[in-house]
Amino acid sequence: MSTVETIYMNNPGRPHFPYSRTRGTISLIGELHRIKAGGKPGVIKEFKRRSPSGFLNDRYPSVRDYFRSKIDGRTAGMSILTEPAYFSGSYEDLSACQEFNLPILDKDFISTPIMVENAYNAGSDAILLIMDFLPAHVVKYLTSNARDYGMEVLVEFHDLQFLSEIEPMDGVLYGYNRRDLRSLKMDPQDRAVNDYLREHHVDIILESGLDSSFLNNTELSSFAGFLIGTSVLTDNI
Repeated sequence: MSTVETIYMNNPGRPHFPYSRTRGTISLIGELHRIKAGGKPGVIKEFKRRSPSGFLNDRYPSVRDYFRSKIDGRTAGMSILTEPAYFSGSYEDLSACQEFNLPILDKDFISTPIMVENAYNAGSDAILLIMDFLPAHVVKYLTSNARDYGMEVLVEFHDLQFLSEIEPMDGVLYGYNRRDLRSLKMDPQDRAVNDYLREHHVDIILESGLDSSFLNNTELSSFAGFLIGTSVLTDNI
């Protein structure tokens, strides 16, 4: 069983998080569109404390200090790992980022309505749903649940067969994860997804294993944006 499957099996939903939302929702999709209209895809910058792949954040213990130093004109949003057992994440980290008035993505292994509600209460503007591990009917149900709160949804996939099921939907952004979450190995097929985007009008972002070479790569210009974590956290971008 993979690490992600283990997380889903052992994470049926945490207790309700106290309401600490301080503002209304901000559209992540809208920010990505705004930045891309300027000529280049925007960047969702991620904050995590550690990961099962071996990454350990020893440079930025403060999420506030991290984003104060990293937000720039191409920053479309913030992705915050909130899963506690494997990533040492917390809703407190997410709530603290509301002060920046940028869209916040709750990067968690969401599988229940309570987790959707917690994401909203903590200040999230979008949630992550991983298509490779959640049944399609659960993705649809939780997407509807998130929309009821005014949040958007990032539906993530690695299996390219999922491309045949993608359709444009209001409030839904898709993410192609270059990492196979079952093996945690990189298995990039960026050009195949980019070729799909040239023929279909959907919003797909590129995720995992990205560095500065991707930011101005015209061959990947069809993507709506990039989600970048480790390279930013290690000051390589």
